[in-house]
Amino acid sequence: MTNLRPTLVRIPAVLLVVLISAISYPGAVVVSLVTRTAPAVLPEGTAPAGSLPWLRVEHPAGARPYIADPEGRLVLLHGAIPGGLIDFWSGTDPTKTEPAPHYPIDPAAYAGRCPANSATIRVPPLCQNDVSEMRALGFNVIRLALSWSLLEPQRGIYSRQYLDRVAQVVGWARAQGLYVILDMHQNAYSRYVGRPTEPPLPGGKPPGLWDYSGAPKWATYTDLLPSEVYLGQREVNPAVLEADSNFWYNRAGLQDEYIGALAAIARRFKSDSTVAGYGIFNEPWPGWNLSPGFEDLLLFPFYRRVIDALTGARDGIRCATQVFMPAPCGYPDLGIHDRRHLFFLDTGLVREITDFPTHLGLTLSAYPNLVLALHAYTHKYTFDALAGQQPDKASYPFFGYEQSYKTADLEARALGAALFVTEFGSETTEDALLLRNQLAEQEKHQVGFTFWTWKENCASGTTWGIYAGVYGDAKDQRCAYDGRPKETGVKPQSGCLRSGREALLARVYPVAVGSRDFTYAYDPSTGAFSMVGTAGPKDPDTVVVIPPEVTGAAAGGDLINAPNGFRTLTLHAQSGRFALSVAAAPLRLANCK
Repeated sequence: MTNLRPTLVRIPAVLLVVLISAISYPGAVVVSLVTRTAPAVLPEGTAPAGSLPWLRVEHPAGARPYIADPEGRLVLLHGAIPGGLIDFWSGTDPTKTEPAPHYPIDPAAYAGRCPANSATIRVPPLCQNDVSEMRALGFNVIRLALSWSLLEPQRGIYSRQYLDRVAQVVGWARAQGLYVILDMHQNAYSRYVGRPTEPPLPGGKPPGLWDYSGAPKWATYTDLLPSEVYLGQREVNPAVLEADSNFWYNRAGLQDEYIGALAAIARRFKSDSTVAGYGIFNEPWPGWNLSPGFEDLLLFPFYRRVIDALTGARDGIRCATQVFMPAPCGYPDLGIHDRRHLFFLDTGLVREITDFPTHLGLTLSAYPNLVLALHAYTHKYTFDALAGQQPDKASYPFFGYEQSYKTADLEARALGAALFVTEFGSETTEDALLLRNQLAEQEKHQVGFTFWTWKENCASGTTWGIYAGVYGDAKDQRCAYDGRPKETGVKPQSGCLRSGREALLARVYPVAVGSRDFTYAYDPSTGAFSMVGTAGPKDPDTVVVIPPEVTGAAAGGDLINAPNGFRTLTLHAQSGRFALSVAAAPLRLANCK
């Protein structure tokens, strides 16, 4: 008689191997292949009427997808990121770890006025004048950073007042003709990770909770690990690493709650064309996980589940919720069917350090309106900067600024997504090198941007805002909690508009392009602009916006003087080569350093 014992012993091992394969890379690849052949998930019915044209992602054959308007024109979005709706820590005593939100959430507090500003928090309140000031710089989009902790302060209870506040800002943007990206923002997971008076482990330092934000207290599981910072990086913190890991493995149904919070936003704004789309998760950090497993098996499958829930795409396989959901898992259709908005997919914080893809680029979803959201911080947070190298002498990235954009182009193509720079920035002392080169790469690769940050009150070094901080050009820019005398009095909303930033960011650029064969470039030193390409007789109009700062003569199309000093240069349908230009001339800038 045959001895069956060895065979019976092998069966559990084989089943274990099959199970591991199903929930890891083999399973993820199979779902990706099936998704690649699935029909696109298209909108239902006629688009609701909106003040702004609905945006979508166009998928040209053999080329990178791009953000488009209803006419199929490539749309370039330029804008900034205000922090006034982020739940930042505030105060003068860092040992008090859980202060209430600093600025009022009630929209009535912003009706025709602006709440008092303070140096006890890093950003000013976001008010109606901010939106008009953005428009005055030629911006056409706001990346509106939101906090989960304000949206869902108690588990399962979504703040209608916070949604009303968001809707108020969206209304201001609509009145100015700006799109809004509703971005679920976080940094180092949450401001509720704790802060010991003295770090219990050697080498650690107390975290500066003033720039931590994101999850509410009830969703922050640190498992008693110490909250202390290593290597000078806020994310290299045992409590942050543990809290992030618990989220990615869906402990206590955290992902389900987060998806529910996004669903509350989508239900409110489903029919609003002013909302360009949703940023699902800002700067995802892997916790204790490693790349590329984190991105391929945890992060991008999470993105798929969000898209499944809000659009009804049903791309992943059916799995139980409220527990860990492996990579192949999708998510139940929540009945919203939001099939017109863009979904912005952050590449992750590790990619921000490498300037290189950290995942395989597996097909994610049959939903067509996906945008790969790049954070471009070359020489700011890349390996060379962490090693202390100066940008002009850095040995990395190996291919300079181009490395980040060229590889992101390939990532976007693999995912079937458009490409957009949702964040970049630096101190003003680095504008001539870092910002200028980033903007040149964005023009070369024909992608839009949102700049971090719009306004910033104070900082340990130099504030990053387009406007100066509340201390103007004073040498000491520190906040009240950061070693400065405990100043708690009312401060101005900001300092003046920085002319250097104005020159770089108030640019001549094509807001809508009917041709797909074109290049363009703007010189912020002289105000000169050139755009050349080939147009067809049936191509829709190409429109170039010229902000008031730029005074040179425009040529090559129909020039219209618009209100508030703006000019538009329009190329109508024609066949053959075209050239649009603005001549060099002195810039008309604000008198501010």
